[in-house]
Amino acid sequence: MTFRRFRPDAAVSLIVIVWAMYAVPRLVQSLTTVKRRTTVGDALPMSPLAVKLELLLLLAAFALCAFVILRGTAALPTDRRVPLVLMLAPWIYVVVRDLYIDHVPTRGGMLYPLLVVAIWILRPQLRKLAVLGYLVVLTAVACVLLGIFLPESGIFISSSGAAVAPTKEILPLGILIGIFTDGNNLGQYLVLGLPTVMLIPRRAVRAVGVAVTLFAILWTSSRSSLAAAGLAGVVWALLAIAPSILRRPLSWFLVGATAAVVIGWPLSTPADDALTNRGAIWRHSLEAWRNNPWFGSGSNWYSVLPQHVGSLGGFAFHGHNQFVQTIATGGLVFVFLVAAMFKVITRAAAQWSMRGVFAPVALLAALFASSTLEVSFGFIDRAFLVAVTVLPLMFAVFAPLPERCARVGGSPANPVRSRR
Repeated sequence: MTFRRFRPDAAVSLIVIVWAMYAVPRLVQSLTTVKRRTTVGDALPMSPLAVKLELLLLLAAFALCAFVILRGTAALPTDRRVPLVLMLAPWIYVVVRDLYIDHVPTRGGMLYPLLVVAIWILRPQLRKLAVLGYLVVLTAVACVLLGIFLPESGIFISSSGAAVAPTKEILPLGILIGIFTDGNNLGQYLVLGLPTVMLIPRRAVRAVGVAVTLFAILWTSSRSSLAAAGLAGVVWALLAIAPSILRRPLSWFLVGATAAVVIGWPLSTPADDALTNRGAIWRHSLEAWRNNPWFGSGSNWYSVLPQHVGSLGGFAFHGHNQFVQTIATGGLVFVFLVAAMFKVITRAAAQWSMRGVFAPVALLAALFASSTLEVSFGFIDRAFLVAVTVLPLMFAVFAPLPERCARVGGSPANPVRSRR
């Protein structure tokens, strides 16, 4: 088997393993243990089987990436090396920044650069992301079934054992968490996976998959995820009806406007109790950043936050805003590197939109919309979102661009000719 013939199989295998790396152990955990709401610093009691599965799948992901990289060293791609450097630079910076304060990355945190380099070598076709779409639908179905048949694990339960029913509850069924530990996390995962569901080639399967995924998001009562899903749909529709010559500037405008909201909202100094106390989290985070404006406080700052800021309680796991999280943990240097990375990704997404493939732009819009009130992208953390963020974004940057598509506005058609 030649490496060229192996590459599509490697891409699909990578998608499946990275998805399974988080989803399968959490499903096992949900089936074997009653889950409770936790606070910062609490250890999540993982069952022995779930721990072994997580380690095994992580090692499998490492092994596959290493195999792809070693096989590809004989004929490395000669183009897109600058984008590769820009995709890796934020990870390199945050790891070096953490080592300076004696904070060692976790094993999972070391996977990001291997994924990026492996995808750069593979140059997989974007249509392979339909596999991830099927897996996202499978995750949504599993979570809904857990909520119906095993509510003690699939519905949000407080530490006292009672179902959490906050005022934000939309459906009178509790808050769906499925294989996750929080409704917002499930909402994030599903809405960021939704653009890949739209890549499923069979129209009937795609429609059912979208319906199930949207229902699960609704059940989570995650307002930010519902808004992100709505925005992704609007973006997709606008690009579909726009003339091809306008799709590139329109893509830049839509993604840029959403990113501006991510930055502008926390800087508008909302009240401390605004947005379920996110105002207080943003204010304390920005105050801490001013103590070290260039390099921030390190990626572990939120894990030790309750030791220093008692008024935030024990539920500020992160900055609840991607810009706040980035600048608080890594300072202005980190912000610059992340901005440069997303500029390259947006450029690639705009190029795809010109060819009638709208999933990358829709994903960026959903990502930034979700990132307004949550943290939806991580380099050494947020492992549960790697499959629906890192994989599709890197595919968009490094996949061969077709000269034209036979079908416009739907799933990506088989390219007539490709260029690298």
